[in-house]
Amino acid sequence: MRPAQTVSEKMIKVDHTGENGAVNIYRAQRLTAQIRAPHLRPQLAHFQEHEEEHRALFKTYLEERGIRRCVSYHLSGIGGFILGFMTGLMGTNAIAATTYAVESVVLAHLAHQLEFLREDNIDAFNVVSLIYEDEKSHHDTAKAQMLEGKFLTRVLVRIVRLSTEAVIRFGMR
Repeated sequence: MRPAQTVSEKMIKVDHTGENGAVNIYRAQRLTAQIRAPHLRPQLAHFQEHEEEHRALFKTYLEERGIRRCVSYHLSGIGGFILGFMTGLMGTNAIAATTYAVESVVLAHLAHQLEFLREDNIDAFNVVSLIYEDEKSHHDTAKAQMLEGKFLTRVLVRIVRLSTEAVIRFGMR
């Protein structure tokens, strides 16, 4: 396996890593939702299934081209689990705020990628475009569930957005 060499390869590598983080956010939130938000467990399971499918798409893309995964793959998974565990313990609003914050960054990132990849790498464009609607659905569902005006919600959204952006920047270097 070789390192990613082009911008489009780096994008897919980062997407793969991000999906691993997302899988683990939902995995931990499902675990802690048993205590604080049992009504969200089916939704979280559904979102986790989407993220697992996305991760598998990117993994296949990378493997078919002999590109190794991002060095931060496992770190992203651990960080995602910790974030999901903590926000799951905080309850319904924190779970929704976390999904909303992550997905708002992801949607902006994907929109940028799709614009770039349309001209640079049609195979990568096709893979990324497969996940966009799922991510938008997660975002919109979470936004509807979140209590936007609360101070702690605003703080949590800001922290999660900054963390998500940092993971993307780190992976793209």
